[in-house]
Amino acid sequence: MEHFLINSTACLLILWLFYKLLLENTSWHKWKRYYLILSIVTALTIPFIVVKTVIIPLDHNPVIDFTNTQVFSEMVTEQEFQFNWTVIFWSCYGIGVLIMSWRFVKNLKTFRVQEEDEVRTYSKYQLVLRNVLTVPHSFYQSIFVSHTEYTNAQIPSTVLEHEKAHLDQKHSLDILFMEILLILLWFNPLFYIMKYSIKLNHEFLADQAVIQKGIDTVTYQETLLHYTQNSHSKGLANTFNFPIIKKRFHIMKTNTSQTSLILRTLILIPILTLLVISCGKEETEFQETEELLEIEEVVDDNHKTEIIEIYEVLENLTPEHIEEYNRLALKHKNYMNENNNLIVFKDETQHMQTIFHSMSKEQQSSNEPWPYLGRDNDLKAGQIPPPPPPAPSAIEYINEHKDELNYYLREDQIPADIAIKIINEVGQASVEISPDDNGVMSIKILETDNNKGTLPPPPPPVKSKSVSEKEFTEYNEWAKKNNEQNRAAKLNNNHRYAIIKQKDFEKYRSIYGRMSTSQKSEAQPLPTLPPPPPPAKDKKQISIKEVEEYNWLLNRHKEFLKNEKRIVVFKEDTNRMIQLYTSMSVEQQSKNQAWHYLYKENREKAAEILPPPPAQ
Repeated sequence: MEHFLINSTACLLILWLFYKLLLENTSWHKWKRYYLILSIVTALTIPFIVVKTVIIPLDHNPVIDFTNTQVFSEMVTEQEFQFNWTVIFWSCYGIGVLIMSWRFVKNLKTFRVQEEDEVRTYSKYQLVLRNVLTVPHSFYQSIFVSHTEYTNAQIPSTVLEHEKAHLDQKHSLDILFMEILLILLWFNPLFYIMKYSIKLNHEFLADQAVIQKGIDTVTYQETLLHYTQNSHSKGLANTFNFPIIKKRFHIMKTNTSQTSLILRTLILIPILTLLVISCGKEETEFQETEELLEIEEVVDDNHKTEIIEIYEVLENLTPEHIEEYNRLALKHKNYMNENNNLIVFKDETQHMQTIFHSMSKEQQSSNEPWPYLGRDNDLKAGQIPPPPPPAPSAIEYINEHKDELNYYLREDQIPADIAIKIINEVGQASVEISPDDNGVMSIKILETDNNKGTLPPPPPPVKSKSVSEKEFTEYNEWAKKNNEQNRAAKLNNNHRYAIIKQKDFEKYRSIYGRMSTSQKSEAQPLPTLPPPPPPAKDKKQISIKEVEEYNWLLNRHKEFLKNEKRIVVFKEDTNRMIQLYTSMSVEQQSKNQAWHYLYKENREKAAEILPPPPAQ
């Protein structure tokens, strides 16, 4: 489904752009009509054209998936509620189809002859005179006009000829075709664009038919402008008053040569070829492979044993297969170098092995070596490692790593002896062995439908006597950065101390307070808050521009505090504001509001993160 939607949309977009750029403004309206309809059919057909067949050897001996080579694995995955996105998708699609179907039927009903309508004949078509004021329009075999305007001879013959041209050329069939597509593919905006282009081209065709009957072009254009002032649209009808009057006037005067048509059509050929190649269907074909038997004799003191190893080989080895082998061999090699353990990928390892045994000895020696060789194992070229031993049970794992683990009942941490007691009582089916949020391997007793009534209530949480390694590392990085900046400011006497946010200071002060004695001995000291900026050496009056800068910073802080209702310190701006205020003369300070006034309602909090106010 995804392949069809994506590729059909891409094809339709390219074909529409070709029409918009090279065909829309030409005078070949009949050819354009067929092009627009066929481009839709083509875009919907190309994704089903098979352009490539991939042959996959039939899998006789599937490789066991043991991508996870760690000793532990999940015992039971907690059952969680999941949305059924397929049902939601099809429900939304179905609602859209119902709405578009209702719209389609509703529009069709508007073309039924009502009791109050008067029916006459125009040429071979039905002329329906309606009492309501309506712009002339047509559908299928009928032309609809206003009864009042028709009886008062206010509808020019050119208008009726225009609508007759729509019926003669059966434009309603194109519109019905598009409406059916819109019901099924209502979510695709390109079909609405294509419908608009088709209806606009219908107007070009009708305009052309009217002018070819000898009607003066200027008179006809004046009629168009007159009916533009009474505009309304019908979804299925061909209306005389279709938009883009300026474009229609321009097209009436256009006459494109036959040579230009041929050249533009030739450009379409490579475009269609590229669309088929890039958006066509890739088909998968499964094919049985031949078997290669390799016999190896192993002799000991008393017995002679014949070992038969069976490998799959490809029927036709291509350079693409050898390129694929080299890629897979490098992937296995790099992964094992980074993780320092053997790895087997479910499908890729078997495919790599099949290609390796399909190569000749010369090809094997001239390409990437077998990635498992030279890794402290007894494997030979072309062999893969056996599957890892089964993961131990929860009790076995606890016996081996009891003091290294954390223990949880539901979301609450519990002591080891309580966890072991619960596991012995309720069994190991609901036990998961995995890292906790702090990265420590943990035994997690999960609540399931089977044990919901047997699990005990959660005990009081265990208070950690030390912080996790992750918190310890995060604190050290933060403290080191701020301590270094404070030391540099003190050493250089430039007062460029670190600006510490209140929430960060409280967070890391809490982490430091929860550290054990040994952790504190290895941790960075808690950064001290910066001292107040030094008083100005003199009380020289600052410039008017600096006073304006100070007031701007002050108002910025006040506005932020008013909206956020919390203490805020801007890294550069706060220090600059304090510096400007302390540099003012006494007279300037008396005329401008003091910066520390901002925090008068929360002096205690402000004292934690800001230097004290300057002495008056």
